Amino acid sequence: MLASVSWPVSTVIHLGPVPIRPHGVLIAVSFLAGALLMRRSTRRYGIPDESLWRLLSWALVGGLIGMRLAWIAGHWREMDGIVDALAIWEGGMSLLGGLLVAVLVGAVVARRAGLPLVPLLDMAAPGLALGIAIGRLSDLLIGDHLGKPTTLPWGFRYPGSEHPLADAPPVGAVVHPVALYDLVLTTILLVVLIRVARSPRARGSAIALFTLWYAGGRVLTDFLRTDPTRLFGLTGSQLTSLVLVAGVLIALWLRARREVPSPS
Repeated sequence: MLASVSWPVSTVIHLGPVPIRPHGVLIAVSFLAGALLMRRSTRRYGIPDESLWRLLSWALVGGLIGMRLAWIAGHWREMDGIVDALAIWEGGMSLLGGLLVAVLVGAVVARRAGLPLVPLLDMAAPGLALGIAIGRLSDLLIGDHLGKPTTLPWGFRYPGSEHPLADAPPVGAVVHPVALYDLVLTTILLVVLIRVARSPRARGSAIALFTLWYAGGRVLTDFLRTDPTRLFGLTGSQLTSLVLVAGVLIALWLRARREVPSPS
C-alpha cells in the first residue's frame, strides 16, 4: 500500500538561457481555454465575438486586481509597507477575490453594452470551471496550496524545489495535496455543467450550481489548508464562500417564491 505520492515541483523551468514560469503560462492558458469554451455558448446566443472579448478583457483586468487586493486584505498584518503590497512577483493572489471583482466588472461592461447579464453568467460557468481546473494543475506543478500534515496514502511527500515557495513545507513532509482535491472537485463540476448546458434550464441555474459547488468545496478543503484563520476559526476564503452560498440560496428562494402561482 502506498505511504505517500510525490512528483517533481518547480517554479521555474529553464529552456536554455530563458526562464519559464509554468504557473504564469498555465494561468494564461486557463483564461484562454475558459474564454473559448464560453464563446461556444455566446455564438449560439447571437452575441458578437467582439462584444465577448471586450467584456472578458475588462473582466480579466478586474480579476487580476481583485486577486491581489483580496490577498492583501487577508495578509495585511504580515506586510511591511506599500512595497510588500505591490510585490506581486513574490506571489500572493486570492482566486475568490479575483472571481468576485471580475464578475462585478463584467456586469458593468455587460450592462453598458446592453448584454443579458444572467444568461452571460450561465454561459461563463463551464469556462470558469475549466479555467480553475487548469489553474489547479499549475499549482500542482509548482508545489502550491499544500496543506496540513497527513498520514493518508495519497498524501503528497514534498520533494523540495530549487526555488521553493514561501509557504512550502519542509522537504520530505507528507501533506494534503489540497490543489489536487480542488482539481478533482472542479473537474467533476465541469462535466456536470457541460451536461447542464445541453438541456434547457431556468436562467441562473448554471452559475448558481457553479457557485454552490465551488464555494461549498472551498469551505471543506480550506480546513486542510495552512492559511491563517480570521473569524470563528475560519479562513478568509471560507468566510467569503459562506457569504456566496448564502447569497445564492437566498436568490433561489426568492425566485421560487415569485414562481409560485397565487391562489385564485
